[in-house]
Amino acid sequence: MSSDIRDFVMKQALFSHHDHHADFDQFESQRAELDYRALLGYAGADLENAGHGRGLAPWGSDDGAMAELWREIRTTGYGRAVTYTTRECFDLDYAPETWPQVTEALRGAIQGKTPLEVYDHFMGLANNRWVACDTLFRVENENALKENLYPDYYRNTFRMDSLFNITDAGPVHALERFTGVDILSLDRLAEALNSAITTCRETGRMCALKNGMAYLRDLVVGFPTKHEAETAFNRIVSRKAFHDGLQQNSGAVSAAEGRPLADWLFHAFVQRASDDDIPVQIHTGYLAGLWGSLGGTRAMNLVPVFERYQNVRFDIFHASWPWTSELGTIAKNYPNVHPSLCWMWAMNPTEAERALSEWLDGVPFTKIFGYGADTGYPWNNVGYSKQARIGIARVLEAKIDAGYFSGETAREVAEHIMLKNGEAFYGLG
Repeated sequence: MSSDIRDFVMKQALFSHHDHHADFDQFESQRAELDYRALLGYAGADLENAGHGRGLAPWGSDDGAMAELWREIRTTGYGRAVTYTTRECFDLDYAPETWPQVTEALRGAIQGKTPLEVYDHFMGLANNRWVACDTLFRVENENALKENLYPDYYRNTFRMDSLFNITDAGPVHALERFTGVDILSLDRLAEALNSAITTCRETGRMCALKNGMAYLRDLVVGFPTKHEAETAFNRIVSRKAFHDGLQQNSGAVSAAEGRPLADWLFHAFVQRASDDDIPVQIHTGYLAGLWGSLGGTRAMNLVPVFERYQNVRFDIFHASWPWTSELGTIAKNYPNVHPSLCWMWAMNPTEAERALSEWLDGVPFTKIFGYGADTGYPWNNVGYSKQARIGIARVLEAKIDAGYFSGETAREVAEHIMLKNGEAFYGLG
């Protein structure tokens, strides 16, 4: 059923706060192999979940097995996002009987087009005006500084999670290769980290620092002394490891032994953001895939960080689901914390609606970030955007029906949470 606010939201441009889109070179290398499975996005995890214990292989060659799994997960948020994508892009349902047509439609849509033309086409369908992508600026990426790998409306984030769970010399060697700095001391390590950030920032395409260490460790950050960090550094990386060309795991220590250095580097990372007014994105809450350890991923663990770095602007990802109410409380109390619904609309649309409704009751709407697809290909954004718009519209309709918002207020809120807040936060637009 249509309403004025629903019609408005469905046409409103979106700021995608988080994506992992392949760069143009990666896309070209994958183009010939793309088929209906490239539409799945995160639904692959639900397929694996559904097949657990029954010997069904969602990524195998047996379409029959996958067909059974698809029927079991088509109702989840991930599954519905796939259906939205195929309907919006190709006017097809996503079902075993249509998979050959989906493959044909996808290949037809990209055939004979440059990567830029492909991205422009699908991002136009998604009506995503800006994209913050974290695939490029990683020191391990040999193409990190190559130009013209994304459309002009993409911005990239600097990410190096390995530093924040450091147990061997691998991350140090990677920074050496990227920066040309010989890292023989803790100070030189910090210098190399800052040099890498500076190099990426000087491209004019870096919009933020990204921290995804929740995939490697908990979000409890200590406050080690420099001496404690130096002790860990010296145990991990010795002059012999550099000059004798030993393996990357030379001098390896346990995660606990490396933690003082990891935490010290986290503070160096955030301090750089403080010094130069660079936004910081942090993954909190649910982890992609299965069997992720969730206990240490809640945003509440970061409160001491928010308190220490009061002038740093934090974009806190994924609604910290399942601790969405906690993140809303944090955002209400800490002016530097901005809660984000990126990925959330696909993970659990109902929970995303509840979180947005709660946040709008407790947090200034100019702080809320309403969307980020968090996908690998631009066509996935079409369905993920549709899913987000439906949820945002439902929340705003309920606010109007309850008498809390006028239609004019609801439109203002929609403009901000969907686009304007992101443009202001990242200095775009």
